[in-house]
Amino acid sequence: MTRSSDFVRTVKRGVWLAGVVAACGAGLVAAQPAPPGPGLPPPGALPPPPAPPGGGVVPEEAPPAIVPNPAPVIVPPITEKEIAPAPPPPAEEAKPAAPLRRARYDVAVLQALDKVTAESLVFEAPVGKPIRYKGLIFTVRACERSTSEEAVQDSIAYLTIDSQPRAEPGLAAPPARQVFKGWMYASSPGLHPLEHPVYDAWVISCRAASPVVVASR
Repeated sequence: MTRSSDFVRTVKRGVWLAGVVAACGAGLVAAQPAPPGPGLPPPGALPPPPAPPGGGVVPEEAPPAIVPNPAPVIVPPITEKEIAPAPPPPAEEAKPAAPLRRARYDVAVLQALDKVTAESLVFEAPVGKPIRYKGLIFTVRACERSTSEEAVQDSIAYLTIDSQPRAEPGLAAPPARQVFKGWMYASSPGLHPLEHPVYDAWVISCRAASPVVVASR
């Protein structure tokens, strides 16, 4: 009787231990996480980094290159011979001096020649006053001398010469006809001469009957 009771008790204890072991196994299976589905990260894992645009592969960053420090450059000192002196400031251009003006006189000394009789006469003609010599009337408009700066010292007169024969008794004088107008040069009588079949004339000099008047130009 005692042995059968012990056997029964042993069987019950084994059944109870088997149930406990089964229950513990079922709890462990339930506590394990479910396997991740397709395309899902496992629980607790960090999300993957975003893909680069265009679907390319993210290149791995290259390790920083080690660049050695350059050696210091030794600059030789500058000597005084190498330093050129500063250029001087530009000098102001000197204004050219105004040319001297010719002095004008109020009396011209002229000479006329009658080619037919070979008679010549030196006479004075005040500026602005008509002077007659036979059939010619001389009117001097200006008379001046060259300045010291000019190469040739000369006397120059601007005059007009009209041809007008004298009136005969009882008759009116014929109208005057201009035969010359311009400058005459004492040093070059042939430069601008009087062209007349009977008479010739040229300038001798200029003189002042009153104080010298400086020409205004």
